[in-house]
Parts: sequence; C-alpha cells; structure tokens
Amino acid sequence: MPQVTVNGNSLNYEEVGSGPPLVFFAGTRFDSAKAWLPHLTEHAAGFRVISPDLRGMAGSARVRDMSPRDWVDDLNGLLDALSIQSAHVCAETLGTRVAVRLAVEYPAKVNTLVLNSVIAYSYPAGDDQRLRDSDPANMPQERRESLLLHHGGDWQAVNQFYLDVHAKSEFHEYYDLRKIAQSVQAPTLLLRGDVDDPLHPVAHSTEMHSLLPNSWLAIFPNTTFNAWRSRPQESWDLIRKFIAEQGS
Repeated sequence: MPQVTVNGNSLNYEEVGSGPPLVFFAGTRFDSAKAWLPHLTEHAAGFRVISPDLRGMAGSARVRDMSPRDWVDDLNGLLDALSIQSAHVCAETLGTRVAVRLAVEYPAKVNTLVLNSVIAYSYPAGDDQRLRDSDPANMPQERRESLLLHHGGDWQAVNQFYLDVHAKSEFHEYYDLRKIAQSVQAPTLLLRGDVDDPLHPVAHSTEMHSLLPNSWLAIFPNTTFNAWRSRPQESWDLIRKFIAEQGS
C-alpha cells in the first residue's frame, strides 16, 4: 500500500500493471483500493493502474471535515506526485462526480473519462436511502462487516464523515454534474446495467449522455447498476476499444 503526502494529508493508493496511466476509483464507503486490486490485476492488463483511496476513506488520512473540492485537488496532487502528466480516469457511483469535476478543474490531466453508473446530482430519494442504510443501529451485519473490512476499527467515524460531507449544501452544488457537463472536454464513456434502483438511477446515465458534448453510453441488459462487477470482461473490452478509438 504505497502512500504519498498530498495537500498535507497522506493518501493511500494501489498500483498494478504497466502501460498508459489509468486512474481507477469508486470512493464510496463500501469500497477501497485494496478491495479492487484483484479485479484490476485480472481485468485491466495493458494499463498502469493507479487506484487511490479518497481523503478520509479506507487507507488514506482520516479527517473530520473538508471542502468538497478537496477530493478533486487531491487527485490532481496525486498525479503530480507520481509525475503523471495526464491519465485515463475511470470511476463509479460517488467517484464519477469527483472524476467529472477533475476533468473540468484540470482538463489537461484527463485524457478520457469512463463513468460506471454515474450519480449526476444529489436528490431526495437517494439521500433518504443513504441515511436509512447508514444508521449503525439498524445496519445489516453484512454492511457493518464491509465497513470494517475497508476502513478498519474506526469505521463508524468514517461512516459519519461520509454522511456529513454529503449533507453539505456546497457538496450538492459543487457536484451537480448537470451544471458542468457542457464544460467537459474529455471523451466520455458511460457504462451501467439496465436494472434501476433508488441510489443509482438509470436516468442519471441517460441524462449525462445527453449533456456531455462527446460521450458514448453502453447499457448492459439484465444487469445490475455495477457493470464492472457484473460484466467485467465485456466492460474492459469496451473500455480498451473506446480508449483506442480516441487515439490516446
């Protein structure tokens, strides 16, 4: 688990493979770089994959508060620390919001974007579902064990930090991707399954496809929202084809 200090905080990341740089992250409470490492080792051959843990999460520095933009600036700083001038950027769910903002704030750093089950903006149904799923008193044992696996013994503090960040009005404003989609210069591939759910609406992917000026949308039939997990080989074959066609 290599670590670098970025913007005064220790950031953990995993690295696997060789080839063009590709940044891969999810950034949710139920993910971590170490958990994705077997998937990336098996499926992402041909790339030098950098998979970071966002500030406050998993193996990276714990913080009690932060600005919503800090995650974006940290990713830019991580690329600088690793002497990577630009990279393909792949993210899912919460991570897609950070990835799109990275492409807007630091366009020269992002060659292409791959967004798996994009969450384009905060909305009441999703926020309510997240709160219900996050109450430690009512949380299913499976989720408690997942948080422990990814974050360690202080998982309840990480869980609360995650909720506090999401509750900020400035978070909702900054990560409303509808307002910035037209500014994204990088070619973008959107992936997801066709099975809808309250936290990962299919409509967010179709709306972003309509707003992004240079985008492609692939929806896998009879597949849950997470195409990377459900259809990994097909997803990565499509990613390779997409990146090759962009000439990057």
